[in-house]
Amino acid sequence: MDFILFRREVQAEVFDYPLLANYLKDFKKPRDKVSSLINEGKILRLKNGLYVFGENWRNGLLSMEMIANLLYGPSCVSFEYALTIYGLISERSRVITSLVIGDTKTFYTPIGTFEYRAINREKFKVGIDYKDLGKEGGYFIASKEKALVDLIYRTPGIRTIEQLRHYLFEEMRVDEAIFRDLDFLKLDEISNAYKKNSINMMSKL
Repeated sequence: MDFILFRREVQAEVFDYPLLANYLKDFKKPRDKVSSLINEGKILRLKNGLYVFGENWRNGLLSMEMIANLLYGPSCVSFEYALTIYGLISERSRVITSLVIGDTKTFYTPIGTFEYRAINREKFKVGIDYKDLGKEGGYFIASKEKALVDLIYRTPGIRTIEQLRHYLFEEMRVDEAIFRDLDFLKLDEISNAYKKNSINMMSKL
């Protein structure tokens, strides 16, 4: 296998085993060659059948959000990781957090930890945006309203507006200016799907 040719012809930074196998047709044991490429650091395995190029072989930055969608799904980036993207919380999440239809899971990969928190389909499908990355593809991410709702939905013990205020602005240090600028019509639509008192209180707050 001419790995330099493979790198030149594969434009994306993320690829699957069928694509890789195309370049390994002349090998009697293609999976042994895959293991060799991994050991040499030329490619990294994220999970069975899904790979990225090693750090020294990348043409650009990895989209962690797109990779999160590809690793496990249907899913969308949400919770703390999405909130840092939107600037609602300032402390960068080291874990790429997502909402998923399926089971709650965590993937520990060579490029980072990906955490998936499960929810039912009706709640999942409201408030999701798609970010187009052009030739690389794209990814689904919760709107800032949904990412905040998802966080509160999974947080027990919030029964009053004061408790909600304390959690958001003291514990999570949510940026109040950005919070006040949320789309409250969108927030109400999401709240209607989630049907939880702590979320209904957000519009009042």
